[in-house]
Amino acid sequence: MIELKNVSFCYSGSVDFALKDIDIHIGRGEYVLVCGGSGSGKSTLAYLLAGLIPHFIDGELSGSVCYDGAETRSLKMADFLPRVGLVFQNSDAQLFNGSVEAEIAFGLESMGLSPAVVEERIIGAAKKLRIESLLGRSPTHLSGGEKRLVSIASVLALGPKLLVLDEPFSNLDWEGCARLKTILRELNEAGAAVVVVEQRLREIIKDVERSIVMEAGAVLFDGEPDQAKGAMKELRLLPRYRRRDMPGSPRKGSEVVSIKGLSYSRAGMEILRGVSLEIMEGEVVAVIGKNGAGKTTLIKHLNGLMRPQEGKVRIEGFAASGQSPLKMAGLVGVSFQNPNDQFFKNTVEEEIRVGLRLSGRDRPERLHEISILFGLEGLLERSPHLLSEGQKKRTAIASIFAVEPRVLVLDEPTTGQDGRFLEALEDIISRLAESGHTVIVVTHDLEFASAIADRWVMIEHGAVIKEGCGPEGIENEFFHQAA
Repeated sequence: MIELKNVSFCYSGSVDFALKDIDIHIGRGEYVLVCGGSGSGKSTLAYLLAGLIPHFIDGELSGSVCYDGAETRSLKMADFLPRVGLVFQNSDAQLFNGSVEAEIAFGLESMGLSPAVVEERIIGAAKKLRIESLLGRSPTHLSGGEKRLVSIASVLALGPKLLVLDEPFSNLDWEGCARLKTILRELNEAGAAVVVVEQRLREIIKDVERSIVMEAGAVLFDGEPDQAKGAMKELRLLPRYRRRDMPGSPRKGSEVVSIKGLSYSRAGMEILRGVSLEIMEGEVVAVIGKNGAGKTTLIKHLNGLMRPQEGKVRIEGFAASGQSPLKMAGLVGVSFQNPNDQFFKNTVEEEIRVGLRLSGRDRPERLHEISILFGLEGLLERSPHLLSEGQKKRTAIASIFAVEPRVLVLDEPTTGQDGRFLEALEDIISRLAESGHTVIVVTHDLEFASAIADRWVMIEHGAVIKEGCGPEGIENEFFHQAA
């Protein structure tokens, strides 16, 4: 189906090759996992398979990439549409229409299909992913997980012979993950070739028939999944959490975050419904729940980005929406779900130094310390916009960490991260809590949540429906739902 021979690629403006001497053949009906550390070249490989390189992404490409014997250089992008479908790692980069229905219809209409066929495929894709209720909504008003489902639906509707998905399980709740696994198995059994680029290896490793492990732009291993474990272990792709000692009941101490009766509506929809929550000094709280439950909207109220329509939000006794941006920066730091929304400087170093200046510790040794801590030491002169998604996420977290806020809020911090950094992040959070900082983590990664959280809070339909302490509570309540 598609074959890469001695392929190397270097992005325009870069001196480092993202891919080096790649030889891969993917046949019809194969089910392939591509994994590797952050920045190892996985997404670049996905762009090559989908034809974005060389047709849309500039750079130096050598070697040959052939689809059914035809060089992809000689094909037009229109030739790829019915053949190869790509789900981007960042859903926001893929969604640009005014409604979910228009988003799914766009590719179908570009293929010249009749209105009746377009409508049939829209309904079919929406039903398959259970997003019928989202068809009339704008993608910009959806949660990260809902955007992910829409981007997948827009590609599935095309019926491609080769489906390439870059981190498709990121931002999906346990039900969405289970549903997507079933869909991918069914597509593969029906004859489609499926290539999944993924860091959440436990979500997919049992389903695939072949694993490709990448490191520093090269293929380290290509073979059966069971035999790939050695390479995965060598690269520390699967995290081994230490699991800090956690209380069996809520921590006692000074209250840092107070939320009382918080409600918020948009376009006639209730996003938050009377949320009340207290979080203490030095506490690590995991906020979990289904896609579209209101988790991200909740945390945007903590630093004054959103003002309560009803209720009150106080940080150390101060109203979150009534303080100056400078004061709030020292009280609450939020690392957004989409790191691109956070960047406004030209280099990674400049992004981090903004936080260092706010903390009063803008010194070379502190910059070096943070760059090592977050695995960014070789990237300081790079533009944050030109990094891999995993590297972008680490940069975004590092820039907020540098401020040293009293409350650190992380929205989906595990997205795009390999096991090595997840272990480091567990240690970072533990040290922050021990020094009296409060940490709030919004995540669908229940394994990570169970490793780091003193307490978990479950949000559903905009309301707190359950709370618990310790890792066992999360595992007992929710892990079986992801099976």
